[in-house]
Amino acid sequence: MRTNTLYTLLAVLCLAGSVSAKPERDLTWKQTDTSLTLLNNGKLVWQHLHDRATGKPCLRFGLLDGSELTRPVPMPDGYLNSDHVWHRGLWWSWKYINTVNFWEQNHTGTDPVKVDVSHQPDGSARIALALDYHLENQAPLVQEKRVVNISAPDETGGYEIDWDATFTNPGEKDVVFNKNSYGGFAYRGAAEFSDNKKKTHPAWTFLDAEGRENGSNNKRVPWVGFAGKARNGRDACIAILDHPSNPRHPSWWQTRNNYPYLNPSLTCKEDYVLKPGATLKLRYRVLVREGTTTVQDLQKAWSDFSR
Repeated sequence: MRTNTLYTLLAVLCLAGSVSAKPERDLTWKQTDTSLTLLNNGKLVWQHLHDRATGKPCLRFGLLDGSELTRPVPMPDGYLNSDHVWHRGLWWSWKYINTVNFWEQNHTGTDPVKVDVSHQPDGSARIALALDYHLENQAPLVQEKRVVNISAPDETGGYEIDWDATFTNPGEKDVVFNKNSYGGFAYRGAAEFSDNKKKTHPAWTFLDAEGRENGSNNKRVPWVGFAGKARNGRDACIAILDHPSNPRHPSWWQTRNNYPYLNPSLTCKEDYVLKPGATLKLRYRVLVREGTTTVQDLQKAWSDFSR
């Protein structure tokens, strides 16, 4: 790692130079049959959506003052970047299962068949889901048990999202998650973070554990961060950490600047075959940070997570 260059880079680009005042907070919950939302002073901090009618459960998230860091779900009319409407904030979707496209709107057969939600006054929550991946009116090809644990916001407003998933093949034949450069666990950022001709906001920058700036696409590293100015004018950073127990760790990554997109891709270079009765376990952690963060902080966070 090019330590001196990397530390300087993240000090400049990933939340350097400003000292955070402790955010005022009045945390409350809003829960429906299809969503759980954490509010601070009435503004959305994060929202988990698990509506069987739309499939593909997902998470919107942002900062304590309501500054959103993901593209809203659903998208408002006239939203700046309206491409790839199937990009759902922070979400999971296989690209192909047995050559069938589950990524776009072709198949909504990613159904949350059971949801168990619990939350605490401090702003922490646990969302456990059972999901079926299937074609219309057919038995599931794959079943998933997913647990999303979201920590309470700390003194600076930062928090962590732990995403643990176990996929099982319930059938009698192999299931193939087909090779594709992108697919799996993915983040779609707010439109104003993009580097395009319509930008109304300074573009955000991808940073990785090897010290590359906007150079993580099709590279293998244990974590990638995304840093810039939030809507409130303050520095912010998100990072996705790939757990060393995951197959093919360190992950291959897909990043896009023209529309903010970040994706550790398990099937980037080759198929993954799930034998009958076999399971695949995957673990990721997402860091949400406001205030001063350094490369050392992110590397330590990954080291702590890896243990």
